[in-house]
Amino acid sequence: MHTDLASLAVSFANTLSSSSRDRIATLEKFRGWAQNWPTLQPLAARLNADHLEGVLERRNAMQAVMHAVADGRKPSAADLFLATDSGLAAAPFRLRSAPGGAALGRAPVYEAISHLLARSAVDLLLSPQAAELRLCEGVRCRKVFIAARTNRRWCDTRVCGNRARVAAHARRRSQDTESTTSDDLSG
Repeated sequence: MHTDLASLAVSFANTLSSSSRDRIATLEKFRGWAQNWPTLQPLAARLNADHLEGVLERRNAMQAVMHAVADGRKPSAADLFLATDSGLAAAPFRLRSAPGGAALGRAPVYEAISHLLARSAVDLLLSPQAAELRLCEGVRCRKVFIAARTNRRWCDTRVCGNRARVAAHARRRSQDTESTTSDDLSG
């Protein structure tokens, strides 16, 4: 289970990891993803399907902002506003301790989710970790990550890193085969 708000922002942005992989495209998927976030999980369980579109729009804006920051560009004002607006306002709820995580009582669920997600983006963007945001170099990967090492290139070395190594190996083998074939033809 995670509790760090900067990690929440990155994880939320990364729920759209490629053009064909959306980990929160349905209410059930969103609830499943939220299981790893103790403050968000009880809210997600109560979220109305009518509000999922707003959650997805916020995610897309957060991802666009993080991509811009990681790429050294200024994010669009519209994306920055959508990613952070409710996180800059006073919380529309009050957290209290409860078994298994935080409870919100009768808090407006969508507003509370929006606040927590936007607050995570604000915390990340105002932290020193913002300077460590990187775009994954994996083919078709849209993920961002916080790079503790300056030479880190992939969101996950076992997935995107391995794919890059396999592709590089295949290119080398293909070049070796072409080289051998052309040597055979010329000799």
